[in-house]
Amino acid sequence: MEGSLLYVSRRLATPADIRDIVETSRVRNARLQVTGALVASRNRFAQILEGPRAALDALMDSIRRDRRHTEVEVVMHADIERRRFPEWTLAYSGTSVFVDGLIEALAKRADTRGHAGDVQRLVQAIEGLSRARP
Repeated sequence: MEGSLLYVSRRLATPADIRDIVETSRVRNARLQVTGALVASRNRFAQILEGPRAALDALMDSIRRDRRHTEVEVVMHADIERRRFPEWTLAYSGTSVFVDGLIEALAKRADTRGHAGDVQRLVQAIEGLSRARP
């Protein structure tokens, strides 16, 4: 069974760091058979990752240690039957002011799993942004 997860974090990365994250992640994700999408706002990251559970666990261990962000919180983790981003080892559409409020709504909750409506709105925004740019 494959899994999908969504995490949010506080961004410490520069634009150059983000370019490095995207380039490195695309290669590593292809090797691990992981797909997904990353969105950056001024202060936050949100990323959806999909693939084999063991690969997702390994990636999350690495992501939690990455000093280019902090306060990493997984807000959704579920089994999936099909992927949202099957053609993307990592979709990235640049920074988005639009998602700032969506990410903040999840990041500020005491319950790190988030509110289902907030999670769904962020997932839909990430899906829309990944389709909008190649």
